[in-house]
Amino acid sequence: MTMRNFYIKTLPLVTLMLLTNGFSQLPIEVNHPSQILIKRYSALGDIPLEYFGNNSISKIDANNYLSNYENDIVRIHKRDIQLAKMDSSSTNSILKHKIDYLLKGITNDNFNKPKEYFFQSTSDSMSMWLSWKEKILFEPNKSTSDFQYSDEFYLNGFIKNNIFLSSKFSMHRHSGRTIWISDEYNDEWVKYFPTIDMNFWYTNQTSLYIKNSVLDIEIANNPFSWGWSSGRSPIIAANAIPFNRISLYKNIGSLRLEYFHGSLLASSIQNIHLSNIKKEKFIAGHRVQIKINNNLYTSFSELVVYGNRSPEIGYLNPISFYWSQEHNLGDLDNILMAFDISYRIIPGLIVYNTLLIDELSWQDIMSDWWGNKYSYQIGLFFTSSNMSLPDLRLEYNVTRPWTYTHPDFSYAHREKSLGSPYGPSSKVLRLESFYFPTPKIIIESSFEHIIKGMGSGGNILDDYDNRDKEMDWDTDFFLNTKNKISELNTTFNYIFSDLLKIRSTYSITQTVDPYARNSKNTSEKFILGLDFSW
Repeated sequence: MTMRNFYIKTLPLVTLMLLTNGFSQLPIEVNHPSQILIKRYSALGDIPLEYFGNNSISKIDANNYLSNYENDIVRIHKRDIQLAKMDSSSTNSILKHKIDYLLKGITNDNFNKPKEYFFQSTSDSMSMWLSWKEKILFEPNKSTSDFQYSDEFYLNGFIKNNIFLSSKFSMHRHSGRTIWISDEYNDEWVKYFPTIDMNFWYTNQTSLYIKNSVLDIEIANNPFSWGWSSGRSPIIAANAIPFNRISLYKNIGSLRLEYFHGSLLASSIQNIHLSNIKKEKFIAGHRVQIKINNNLYTSFSELVVYGNRSPEIGYLNPISFYWSQEHNLGDLDNILMAFDISYRIIPGLIVYNTLLIDELSWQDIMSDWWGNKYSYQIGLFFTSSNMSLPDLRLEYNVTRPWTYTHPDFSYAHREKSLGSPYGPSSKVLRLESFYFPTPKIIIESSFEHIIKGMGSGGNILDDYDNRDKEMDWDTDFFLNTKNKISELNTTFNYIFSDLLKIRSTYSITQTVDPYARNSKNTSEKFILGLDFSW
């Protein structure tokens, strides 16, 4: 059998294997346009519904599914997630070839050619490629000259369709003492150099995914989520700060099983640097997702946050029930359970909801007992089969006071929520839309109206042992008083050429704070950016 015939006969089988078990292999960045397109086609019923609720879709899955669509929007926006298809390292004059591609790629907008990366090497058994991205952000309306530079390097590869590697290293530089331009700063450790008036910080997101016939294993710290929200699930939010973890995956008929055990930071990175102390804090979770039919999926999740000791053997067992384990280990840890469901009513229209339970008493569920700690989300998503029309997502999220909190182990990483970003004692209405007016343009718009309770029980780091026990049967959604925040964000991205993208962000925020001298405050921000991506 010739090599060509071998590939022709085995490629469909390999593709089927990858589509069967391939959620996190070479994960795509959250809110990448190809993710948006996958979710739209999932809502329409062209792609399995489970992909609508997945925020770590793999490049392999996305390429295989989107290859069924020949429209210009799909062709352009999936281009930079394509797998390496040619070995430019074998080119006789590789340096000349690279320089020629660089010079032409800055102005070339012909997207019919295969994607070529900064470096790529392929063979019969493996493929590796390296991407390079430079980004600059600045606000033209300000008299200051503050800006942010980002240098990013992406390594992707796979070996014999069993081992998948993905790593992203970023170095960020922000001028001035205050980091205010960036939308990518998540309280990482920052070093300020006064001689050049600049802050430096670094990030790294990785995924090592090993696929086999028994279990798929992933060692990673890339963003992921449980639930159906695009980024704000009450269970695990894709927009939360990622953490290091080991995950197991298994598909059994209509069941999808997931388990992970991870390491969290009990305090901010800055505090750890100052105190030179790192307390042990861990998280474990398991989830079973059930496919009722092609239009209906439901899931049950259980999570535990614990620490001040070595990893607990009981929580390392993927099939152990954490609720009973925690009680019989001394009732020291923070246990959460969640139920979620997604239903495709008609092609293009999905309704979903999630209930996360931190603690509650069934006999007191309709009362204002303080221990009724839960977060509830209901969402609606609509899209047309015409990809050039905008989609629309509407979400309503309510979270009771003291939810996620604990005397020792709050449901947080680096002091930031792992679930709903609004924290306890909040009610939020959010609208979100993605729009492709032309194949080279994507516009993302969102509006949030947030009512946030102030005082005890409203901060995820609050210790509920210190609550006012006289309020135990009179704990409403908003203790004391509350803030009201309305925020509108619009992001415009234009693909200028194969290597260059122009982007801009406009946001306006209005805050009503009863404790402030001026109770109503409005702020605006307009940021321009340029991305060079090879």
